Formats: sequence, C-alpha cells, structure tokens
Amino acid sequence: METTISVRLEKPILRDIEQIGKSLHTDRSEVIRRLLASATQEWKVNEALQKLTAHKISIGKAAEECSLTIWDILELVKKHNINWTGYSSQDLEKDLELL
Repeated sequence: METTISVRLEKPILRDIEQIGKSLHTDRSEVIRRLLASATQEWKVNEALQKLTAHKISIGKAAEECSLTIWDILELVKKHNINWTGYSSQDLEKDLELL
C-alpha cells in the first residue's frame, strides 16, 4: 500500500533531484522513490555488516535482513574484510596443537 508523505527540501537538494530526473527522464516522485529505496538498502546492508562484525547474527540472517542471497552477503563480507565466523588466530593455534 502506498502512502503519500510531505517533505521540505532545501533548494540545492531539490535542484539535484530535478537534475537526476532529467537524466533519468522521469519525475521528481520517481527519483525520490529510487533514492529512498537505494538509501534504505544501503542502511540495511551496513546494519547487517555491523551485526556480523559483532557476531550478533549469522550469515544467513544477515542475508535475509538485506534481502540478498548468501553468496551476495559473503561477497560483501569479503569486500569489507569481516571475520564473521568468530574463529580467531588463537583458535587456529589451539587446533593445530591438538593435531
């Protein structure tokens, strides 16, 4: 269900929105919807990556929260060099000693 909202924008932002609209051959409303969708997705991904870094959620849960595949979230984890497993170098040393 769609809802109409009202927002006050400063002139520089409005000019940018108009410029984007001309570039995309669409109206302001569509530009704002696209920008909000993009910003919302970016926020979800950043939030999930922070939770993964803190070991608060699993890789599967992170993918679910972002509406991404596990492969996509693994690519982001790799790109941001996040240790999502919680397996430290000390854990590795202990395991090697046991072997």
